[in-house]
Amino acid sequence: MNNFIHVINGFYKPEIYYTDTDSLYISSKNWKKLNRAGLVSEKDYCKGKNDYGDGGIIFGLYLAPKVKYNIVLTSDGVLKEKKTFKGYSNDKISVEDYVHLASGHDVSNEFNKPWEKSFTNGVVIPNDKQTKVFRSYLNNVKRKPPNSEGIMYPYNDKDEYSFDENYEFDDFDYLTIQEENEDCFK
Repeated sequence: MNNFIHVINGFYKPEIYYTDTDSLYISSKNWKKLNRAGLVSEKDYCKGKNDYGDGGIIFGLYLAPKVKYNIVLTSDGVLKEKKTFKGYSNDKISVEDYVHLASGHDVSNEFNKPWEKSFTNGVVIPNDKQTKVFRSYLNNVKRKPPNSEGIMYPYNDKDEYSFDENYEFDDFDYLTIQEENEDCFK
């Protein structure tokens, strides 16, 4: 990712809207720079590809790693939604759920329990449901509050976090399963 960020001068200017380990959301004006630098290909490994076509993102809501909502304007002038919500299927998540999270409210939904493997019973497909709760404060956990320009920088080390000593932090902190944590609804 450093090669891509360097070409668009993203280390020194806020040119990147969202990034994680394998993706970068940038303005379409930077796409030509990446192409000229030989960093773009639809089939080669370690190259960038454009998942959103010739149009561009006209609205983006980036709530947490792997949790993002975009409205894309295609080159044909058509508006399309592009949703990503790790741990939540796209047919179960709505725009209102993103807005609730952005407003500081938790979001929950019912899912089928996952299949289980057992040495004696083989694969067991449960007929039960479980409730997943997505907590709204993940950005507060992973990033400092927005500065005067609205940029949320990451914390430098875990000692900077402002949580009590009982707080447990992991990469999937925004997801809890109701059975494991009944306190989510109190």
